[in-house]
Amino acid sequence: MNKDNKNLPKMSIKRSISNIFFMLGIVMKYTPGYFIIMCLFEIYSSVEVFVEFTYASKYLLDIIENGGSFGKAVRFMLFILAIVIIKLLWAPVMENSITPKARETLYMKLRLEMYEKAVSLDLNRYDNPKYYNEFVWSISEASGRMDKILNDVGKFVGNITRIFANGVFFLAFDMLGIAFVLVSLVINVAGRSVVGKLNFARDGELKPIERKRSYFNRIFYLNDYAKEIRLNPVEDMLKEEFNETNEKVYPIIKKYGKKQFLANFVSSYIANDVLITVVYLGYLVYKTVVLKAFTYGSMIALFQASSSLKNSLRNVALLFPEFQQHSLYVEKIRTFLAFESEIRSGDKLIESNEFKELTIENIRFAYGNDADTIKDVSMSVKAGEKIAIVGYNGAGKSTLIKLILRLYDVNSGAIKVNGINIKEYDKKSYSNLFATVFQDYKLFATTIADNVKMDVAWENEYAEIIKALEHSGFGERLESLADGVNTKLTREFDEDGINLSGGEAQKVAIARTFFKYCPVIILDEPSSALDPISEYKLNEVMMQAAANKAVIFISHRLSSTIMADRIYMFEKGRIIEQGSHEELMKLNGKYAEMFNLQAEKYRN
Repeated sequence: MNKDNKNLPKMSIKRSISNIFFMLGIVMKYTPGYFIIMCLFEIYSSVEVFVEFTYASKYLLDIIENGGSFGKAVRFMLFILAIVIIKLLWAPVMENSITPKARETLYMKLRLEMYEKAVSLDLNRYDNPKYYNEFVWSISEASGRMDKILNDVGKFVGNITRIFANGVFFLAFDMLGIAFVLVSLVINVAGRSVVGKLNFARDGELKPIERKRSYFNRIFYLNDYAKEIRLNPVEDMLKEEFNETNEKVYPIIKKYGKKQFLANFVSSYIANDVLITVVYLGYLVYKTVVLKAFTYGSMIALFQASSSLKNSLRNVALLFPEFQQHSLYVEKIRTFLAFESEIRSGDKLIESNEFKELTIENIRFAYGNDADTIKDVSMSVKAGEKIAIVGYNGAGKSTLIKLILRLYDVNSGAIKVNGINIKEYDKKSYSNLFATVFQDYKLFATTIADNVKMDVAWENEYAEIIKALEHSGFGERLESLADGVNTKLTREFDEDGINLSGGEAQKVAIARTFFKYCPVIILDEPSSALDPISEYKLNEVMMQAAANKAVIFISHRLSSTIMADRIYMFEKGRIIEQGSHEELMKLNGKYAEMFNLQAEKYRN
């Protein structure tokens, strides 16, 4: 092998075995009965095959050759018939009932475990393309990889049972025959191990290309892009990029193809067909015909046993590199499941009615190794205050909100609630202080009610949901819907569902803040899809409904900032101006300039 193999992934045998047992541990955790029944079925099936096709040949031919009784042969054949019938009855029950039910249960619970882990991921993990690729890989591979491992474990148990049965047979009648198959095994394992590593390395290089091809696939079938593609001359450009992406696949396939062919040829043909079928068969004929060392029954049974043992050893030889390859994938899944959040939860609990003040003290923050996005920012928000954060794009406004919500931790300085660093609070109880709507909010393919309440429980929740939707300006649209708040959103899974306009969808998202009881509301460009009149009405309702709550809102339309108690003007991650609307207008600085520019457009 050449220098390219230096880049192939390596893993110790001990770690590979540990990874396979890790996945089997998940199987035993969720479906222990199924795993035991599966192994017992494979053992029984393998013993039945050995008795029916190998031992039966010797037994019956020896009766014929030695002049044994017909009754003895009949009794043996009835025994064979009985064990075959048991297998024939057991197999369809396994295939059509036990296996589908158990595996569906297993996959469901494994997915739920991975979804739970995904929710616990720090947001900064999504900023790291390499980690995000592996995260997506783990999620997409988990169920399929589990399925392959279970299938291969079943094959392994069955083949080991056949190896044991045939091995005992060889020890009793021809020990030398074992030497032929052992030599074949060593060559086969070495070759297949190389094949497994080559497959993994090839898949690793193809993965980014597959992700890009999947992106093009989404563009051409998702509704999100349908209008853009039809109204803009972008189709040819996308097809060209798609073709260019596909062209990158062929050199990778060619790079690994020759190596895979050579390794497969050595392990599959030379090690098995030549050594076992040709050489050992000649040896058996010589021992039987010339040396008279075997009966004809023994010769035929040994040849059948050699074929069975050869196939079983070949299958095991193929399974070892398969398990090694599984292990490389499982390592990613295992690493993902073992992830511990860097944003650790504290142990202090805080109730919603305990909120008094949020203070930000000289904080700095940067994404990874980038330059600081937030620089020496200090501000405060008291209970009931209305705070506006303004500035041009890239000023650090949304980043500040993420820090307040503790989606990221500050690099220096501190954010405190009631004088206590937010890192000391239990994450869940801390997050319950806030109701939040981001500009890039998401609605889910479920009912309007579920999209508003987001699993928050109220005794009279439907009345509260309707009230929240009315506050957000969705009331008139709601009245036109036959199923009311039980109307399904999107038609992706329900043909009776509805697709909302951008403004309507935004009102549903904003209704979440009215429904959730909490002392602080955070709105990051919540009205970007609303017209100015709807935005003004929403702001009025918001301020009335949130009269006793603190409200922090980011808005590019400065007409809404007039209602704020205090305004913070951001530029390049710093606060450059702060005060009420009147104070900042008198200051005649950046805020006043920005406000006057927008006001002039409306006047014109």
